[in-house]
Amino acid sequence: MIETLILFATLGIFAGLIAGMFGVGGGIITVPVLVACFMQFGFEEAIMIHMAVGTSLGCIVFTGMSSAYAHNKKNAIDYNFFKPIASGIIIGAFIGALFAVQLNGNFLKVIIGIFALLVAFQMSTNKEIKLKPRKIINKEPYFVGSGIGFLSSILGIGGGIFSVPYLKASGLPMTSSVGTSAACGVPIAIFGALGYLATGLNNSLLPSFTLGYIYLPALIGISFTSIIAAGYGAAIAHRVSEKILKRMMACMMFVISFYMVFS
Repeated sequence: MIETLILFATLGIFAGLIAGMFGVGGGIITVPVLVACFMQFGFEEAIMIHMAVGTSLGCIVFTGMSSAYAHNKKNAIDYNFFKPIASGIIIGAFIGALFAVQLNGNFLKVIIGIFALLVAFQMSTNKEIKLKPRKIINKEPYFVGSGIGFLSSILGIGGGIFSVPYLKASGLPMTSSVGTSAACGVPIAIFGALGYLATGLNNSLLPSFTLGYIYLPALIGISFTSIIAAGYGAAIAHRVSEKILKRMMACMMFVISFYMVFS
């Protein structure tokens, strides 16, 4: 058990550094790394990818709280936007987890691989997702939040790639968009993780030290070190040109996509 915790603590350092350097949520890195580890451990293929996504969301609970706290100290969270979006996220994230566990593991892995490929293309072409400036209409944030929560829970990510463009198009400045998005990652992670926890409680294929589809040694090891390492990753990012960082990130996403689709 000690050796396993050390392994995941090391992986947490890697995931945290990458997340800090490239400004992405740890989930896009953590999920494929966990898949690789679970394959080496010989876990059942039918539940391996669901465990990776569920555990990733569990880790994001802690990293997301740390990030949201830092943004809140800088008054970068707009609670007028956060509250309705988060209300939708709570429902969407939980339903997303219930939906994801019904999917074949290999099919879900391919979906995540395709998503990584889209991120790679976005990074390599240096294009951001942009929406036209618009006004909020009625209950729209609740429905948008549900969609963001649903997709993020399936992919095992904090949802920033979806929420930041929406918040910018809704009139928030970039700093508030990023801060509010970071806060939105917390309910995504909590209720997504709860969904994976609840649906996996009675699964006989799960190995020891699991809570539903959440693998506890990975949760503990990665969460603890990734929070610390993310700060160092951000410091490294300020010493390297943005152009080089995006090229490195794009290459990494291409590798992750290839691995998830063809492994």
